[in-house]
Amino acid sequence: MNNISLRQANAADWPAISALLEANKLPLDGARAHINTFIVAEANHEVVACAGAELYGDVTLLRSVAVAPGLQGQGIGKGLVSFMLQEARRRNIAEVYLLTTTAAKYFERYGFAPMAQTSAPALLNASAELQGACPASAQLMGLALVDRLAPSLDRLPVAVLGAGPVGLAAAAKLLERGIPFVVLEAAPRVGANLLDYGHVRLFSPWQYNVDHTMRDMLQATGWKMPPLQELPLASEVVTRVLQPFAELPQVSGNILLNTKVLSVSREGFDKVKTAGREKAPFVIRARQNGKDVELKARAVIDSTGTWNTPNPVGANGVPAVGEEQVASRVFYGIPDVAGVARARYAGKKTLVVGAGHSAANALLLLADLAKQAPGTKLAWSVRSPVLTRVFGGGDADALPARGALGTALKQLRDSGGLEFVAGLRVTELREQGDKLVAVGVTADGRSQSIEGVDEIICATGQRPNLTLTSELRVKHDPWLESNEALGPLIDPNLHSCGTVRPHGHRELGHPEPGLYTVGVKSYGRAPTFLMATGFEQVRSVVAALAGDIEAADRVELDLPETGVCSASFGPEDTADAGGCCGGPPKEDASACCVLDETKKAQGEGGCGCGTAPATQAPVAVAAKAGGCGTSSCGAPAPAKAKTSCCG
Repeated sequence: MNNISLRQANAADWPAISALLEANKLPLDGARAHINTFIVAEANHEVVACAGAELYGDVTLLRSVAVAPGLQGQGIGKGLVSFMLQEARRRNIAEVYLLTTTAAKYFERYGFAPMAQTSAPALLNASAELQGACPASAQLMGLALVDRLAPSLDRLPVAVLGAGPVGLAAAAKLLERGIPFVVLEAAPRVGANLLDYGHVRLFSPWQYNVDHTMRDMLQATGWKMPPLQELPLASEVVTRVLQPFAELPQVSGNILLNTKVLSVSREGFDKVKTAGREKAPFVIRARQNGKDVELKARAVIDSTGTWNTPNPVGANGVPAVGEEQVASRVFYGIPDVAGVARARYAGKKTLVVGAGHSAANALLLLADLAKQAPGTKLAWSVRSPVLTRVFGGGDADALPARGALGTALKQLRDSGGLEFVAGLRVTELREQGDKLVAVGVTADGRSQSIEGVDEIICATGQRPNLTLTSELRVKHDPWLESNEALGPLIDPNLHSCGTVRPHGHRELGHPEPGLYTVGVKSYGRAPTFLMATGFEQVRSVVAALAGDIEAADRVELDLPETGVCSASFGPEDTADAGGCCGGPPKEDASACCVLDETKKAQGEGGCGCGTAPATQAPVAVAAKAGGCGTSSCGAPAPAKAKTSCCG
């Protein structure tokens, strides 16, 4: 037929596809979950044929080749199979397999050869067809598209390190573009870091916490998106999104749990040798269920985050004197004060160190506990004497829950419900009888102590683990330890007005070709990351890996503003009498959004009033480019230096 056209299937095609499969007595099990890798043939705008593929790393299962009964024998099936094999070659698929009960001779024409089901690659075991959807009598057939013995960097998978929200979003983007991948996760399940503070309700609603590609793949299975404006618990992001996505057949076979990455290097190269380096595969050494293993990859997307490397109590960036000796009484993060950790804090005095949203959550939970458990006392120590950034933007915050958190914290402080010390830099922790004493230095150089402490909650933020890539050529900002190109965009010493310039693969890459750091780890020690930023990061990176540079350079960010520029809770909490974070007074705040043309040409400066300056790469900038000073659960940026918010 001459009026046949082929296109990629979508969720709306499922009724037509399922009818075709039933008419041809082919199994429906597992087909809908892979609809994004189906193609359909149309005649007069009607779906008359289909063919599907299940992608598992660099192997594929061809399935569901079905033509409407009245149109069989006209070459439509041949066109479908030929197209699928051509697409598999384009995507560097190494081997294609299928199961058939009646068409073995037909598929032999394309080079498929019969083989025992026991010899199928282990990755195919995730398919419903091999789990019983096809009868035991079905013939397994295979076709090798490339010689696995011949060296080729492009045939290796992309390795994604970390199965958190951003890592799994990267997997979704890779799957969408047909790029083989493997996800390595140290924990026994996905989203482990979120589960560590699973009892905390995020201040960002669902609309910012679900990647669009993951959403589309899940919706193809009948999954329902949670209400966009609802605030989820951190654990709900895992149970309602990440876990269902990880269980999709096309995803589950590519996730290696209980696999802790130890190092990433280049095969045959230390960081000194240059010639031929870009042609060598990455070698990832990991400890899997107690055994060391090595995997090779064409590229590496590091989304391991920073949660597991918390900053110390000590204000100098190293543990305070004695901190390691009293470590059993220090909790790093946000303990479940109302739940499993209740007995640890009830009836005791707890010192919370830190000025971010993690500290705010911990303090408010402790305040609730104090109402229920007599003798429960709170102490709060922050390093900065200026609290504008600590309390946030209040009603001006585009995320109401984020603003309300800061407002509630200020009310708690003002109520006298805790012992509060501002401007204290803790230098020593020591035991005094059965209590702890925190010793520090105030902003004016005086020594000061907080005594009678039973427990300490350290909520001073996190830092990246840079040892994984120590044998690769990387560039980090010298003080933030972020990707070097991101440093000037996110430095909390300069940028504290609620904006982050749009950025993508160019800023996230390193001198090591094929290595990208994404997610909160790309921000290093800067506490300014939002989950939605990571989703856009990996979209750009994966587009670059696919060779689609136009899409990779088209970076879009639409993040909620903090509102902190216009927030003032009173003279004692304000940095100065200026307007936008120390820039012009409020009536001249528009001046914050005017960049010096020389700086603009050099890519310098940054605007903190809801407008983002241009980058070196073409970008589409959303009206709201805010988000600086926040993380998904986390801390606002430290108090800014007295400088204009435009850098």
